[in-house]
Amino acid sequence: MKCVILLSFIEAWTPDFVRSAAAGYDYLICADGGEMIAAQLGLQPDCVVGDFDSDRTTERFDCLYITYPAEKDLTDSEAALLHAVERGCRDITVIGGIGGRLDHTVGNIAMLLKFAKDVDHLEFRDGNNAMFLLTNGEAMLHPSDDYKYFGLWSIDPVATGVTITGAKYPLANAVLPRDTTLGISNEITGSAAHIIVRDGTVLVMRSRDHR
Repeated sequence: MKCVILLSFIEAWTPDFVRSAAAGYDYLICADGGEMIAAQLGLQPDCVVGDFDSDRTTERFDCLYITYPAEKDLTDSEAALLHAVERGCRDITVIGGIGGRLDHTVGNIAMLLKFAKDVDHLEFRDGNNAMFLLTNGEAMLHPSDDYKYFGLWSIDPVATGVTITGAKYPLANAVLPRDTTLGISNEITGSAAHIIVRDGTVLVMRSRDHR
């Protein structure tokens, strides 16, 4: 089941971006103030989760509401992800959660790690960036997805067998330590960039360049 989680903070979002990122979902969760964006765009959530400290919506949707106290031991995005996994969602796109406060961004990288074994794919996206984990596998990055630039950062102390083709800076069976910028600031040059990681987990970060 494909789930979309709409957060309250989405960097550089437009209605077209949100509608495109949310296309084809089976289950829509709004986390806290994400309910306001859903109302603005005419999207019907299946569930709204949060403490509602940033939600200014006066009218409620006809859907499930899960309310947390303002002082809690998890963020609204983690609460939404917990519900998505409990619902059996295996393909999850979180719209938002990158940029803004750095602690929230780092917390969402932690969420990629926490739920990696529970889902087939989990990705955070906004109007500037996207991020997901790649573990012992491969991925194709297409420039048509609007993110022309990408970078790799090893979550493990070392990722090995890292190969990149179709990019400005290729790699062939390389070693990627965690304490390096070797994988940062690459660019798709072909029809797609092909990334292979033989052993290890890397954070794949995709970006638009607004310079």
